[in-house]
Amino acid sequence: MSDKVFFIPKESATSYVRLNPMKNGPFASLTVCLKSYTTLTRAHSLFSLATPNKDNDFLLFQDKNNKFSVSIGNQDWYLDIPGTAVVRSICASWDSLTGDAVVWVNGNPYPRNIFMKGYKVNANPIIIIGQEQDSYGGKFDAAQSLVGEISDVHMWDRVLTSQELKLVLYNRGMVGDVINWQNLNYETKGEVIILPQVCKIHYYPDSCYNPTEEHVYV
Repeated sequence: MSDKVFFIPKESATSYVRLNPMKNGPFASLTVCLKSYTTLTRAHSLFSLATPNKDNDFLLFQDKNNKFSVSIGNQDWYLDIPGTAVVRSICASWDSLTGDAVVWVNGNPYPRNIFMKGYKVNANPIIIIGQEQDSYGGKFDAAQSLVGEISDVHMWDRVLTSQELKLVLYNRGMVGDVINWQNLNYETKGEVIILPQVCKIHYYPDSCYNPTEEHVYV
């Protein structure tokens, strides 16, 4: 899936991607990173991990009214993170031993929280992108579905360092050991299209291009 995205073109309760993890848990710590691009102003799910007894055992959810939530063990932590119609890199980490929970958006950390200290995310996860699970593997609500694109989804069973997160942000070979976008095991359902990434092009209107010379812009 290198340089590819999952694109979900319209609202539904039937379009989603199931990611099959390489490790089964339980998880006493974790980090999840992804990139999303949507113009939605309503609530929508970005990453939904359910286990047999907890439908929101780990959930990343963009709520309305500029609220973003991280759910662990069906408990919710809300942050003031506005939705925006630009590509966003989102990472969230959590450690059971200390309860330390941090969310980064485009590399910027939001105020951390001590959350669900001593808890463990349960074994046998079902991981869905594009829908929120209100039961184990199902009970989707179209009003919470993602319309747009999502890519570069990685999950680790540990907390990444700031230096490692920088490598993730710039796609420098830092891949997940639970979910690895570069070697992804997945199933698509409904209308999900795999497309090439569309990247920002840096344009320099004051520069003249001479086709006989080599110019490298970064």
